[in-house]
Amino acid sequence: MSFWDKMQKIDRRIIYALLVIVVAFPLIRPLGLPLSYSDTTLKFFDEIEKLQPGDRVLISLDYAPSGAADVHPQTVAVSKHLIQKGVKIAFVSFWEAGPMFAEQIMQPYLDSGELVYGEDVVNLGYIPGANSAIRSFGFDCVGSAPKDLNGKDTASMPIMQGIKDCRDFDVVIDFVMGSPGTAAWVQQVQGPLGINLLVGSVVVEVPASMPFVQAGQVKGLLQGLRGAAEYELLSGSAGIAAAGMDAQSLGHLLIIGSILVGNVAYFMSKKQPKNNKQ
Repeated sequence: MSFWDKMQKIDRRIIYALLVIVVAFPLIRPLGLPLSYSDTTLKFFDEIEKLQPGDRVLISLDYAPSGAADVHPQTVAVSKHLIQKGVKIAFVSFWEAGPMFAEQIMQPYLDSGELVYGEDVVNLGYIPGANSAIRSFGFDCVGSAPKDLNGKDTASMPIMQGIKDCRDFDVVIDFVMGSPGTAAWVQQVQGPLGINLLVGSVVVEVPASMPFVQAGQVKGLLQGLRGAAEYELLSGSAGIAAAGMDAQSLGHLLIIGSILVGNVAYFMSKKQPKNNKQ
């Protein structure tokens, strides 16, 4: 059997093993492979860069565990950048799972003493009511969330002092995977009040968000896991999103390489002279 014949008959288990290795390695140790940056990510990043220490940002966590793989890395990357800049963050959610994600982000910083709850960060919890709840909150933040997730009065918290409606936040960011989400924020709050709105979205929701970006109602947009990875690299902190993109890239390269090797081996074996049996 010739070399090219052997190459066509590589045990598939070897390819599977190689695939596991090239996918697992960057997940353990991100490589930070270079990515091109979309215009929507650059605009999002630029808006965050304008913020100064002490500014306040509202983050609306409108996604569930089923979409977290796409959106939560965005939330983690942006929150980390905001905290590094000394920006204060108020989390709110119009999806039931939102408060859980906020706790996951806040707790390490609270435990380390880097943030003080009620001064630097607050979790306003879940507000039921979908679109109408978003509108009510947009026009009366403290009135719609008089208690935080733990039942504490929000009006007395330093981070909420002077906050009447969403215009009092320097930026509002909606991380979203469906409805209620971007459309509700634009129609119910951004349109009437003219807030500075940014969006991080699962990939399937991007086409629905793009008209708002093109109209200037949404100032910047992160698109799925790729958008999170772009943001991590822009902010100089490669994390879970960059690791995920590294794993995808290396996995795709291995698959493409395997296909190329198989095709080259096939055509080269056809050119090999055949031994005639007597």
